[in-house]
Amino acid sequence: MTITLLPTTPLTKAEKDVAALAAAGLGLHTIAARRGRAPSTVKKHLHTLRAKLNCTGAPHHFLVHAVLSAGQAPTPVALRPAPEVSPEQVGLWRALAGHRLAPDVGQAAGIAPSSVKKHTVRLLTAVGARDLTHLVILGHAWGQLRPENAPAHVSGDDR
Repeated sequence: MTITLLPTTPLTKAEKDVAALAAAGLGLHTIAARRGRAPSTVKKHLHTLRAKLNCTGAPHHFLVHAVLSAGQAPTPVALRPAPEVSPEQVGLWRALAGHRLAPDVGQAAGIAPSSVKKHTVRLLTAVGARDLTHLVILGHAWGQLRPENAPAHVSGDDR
């Protein structure tokens, strides 16, 4: 799955609220509790967000990257300074935010597809991220991910 930034459809206030909570790293049930809504309602909002941000069927970290890159939620604030990472790790970070399949991530990052998982684990450890969504949030907070790397449209060739 390869991602290309396209214009988005405007979000409603409720969708923006859900987008901001998702971009803050909160999960479905926590968002539902904070919004005083049923998890099924929040799930529908997340589905609509994916459609409006042109990342239908994409994993959660793609959605978070699209929300933040499109300016639909405030840029997260890092609670700690950015760690030192190599230019190769920054390339992988950006590739992970913009691609889903290992061959695409590997090509974008300049590494073998068979080693994407190993390099991803090392990057998560180096950055102190729990998962790919947290990695994307930290990437935006520290300025490692720019809007030009945003997921917004899934090309049919890579589905």
